[in-house]
Amino acid sequence: MARESRSARCASPLQERDTCLALTFLLLLFWIFFRWTPLIWGAMGMLLLGMTVPAALRPAAWLWFGLARALGAVTSRLVLTVVYVAVLLPVALIRRLLGKDDLKLALWKRGTGSCFLRREHVFCPEDFRHPY
Repeated sequence: MARESRSARCASPLQERDTCLALTFLLLLFWIFFRWTPLIWGAMGMLLLGMTVPAALRPAAWLWFGLARALGAVTSRLVLTVVYVAVLLPVALIRRLLGKDDLKLALWKRGTGSCFLRREHVFCPEDFRHPY
């Protein structure tokens, strides 16, 4: 089992301040929608707590950034899966239906020699100025 890093176990002071600002913003956002006065007092208290004793927000910061790590892990895998299924898979299927064999797999399976192309080119300075 991999050792858990220190940053995964406890929050840094910067993360504590960021959590304070995020929670304050959320309280103000809820106040805009619900117009419930204690939310304003809660936002002011959260700012005061974050400015005076930011370490008090360590558990909230741990939870907040843990949630962010979990969402990041799930979202990245989900986006990569969607890109693979929506872009790469159809292109590969179309190329296979058209009979394209860029990797020269048919030649490789026949086993009649090397699939590599022999390119005997002497490079000159002009090749480096215009590589493409």
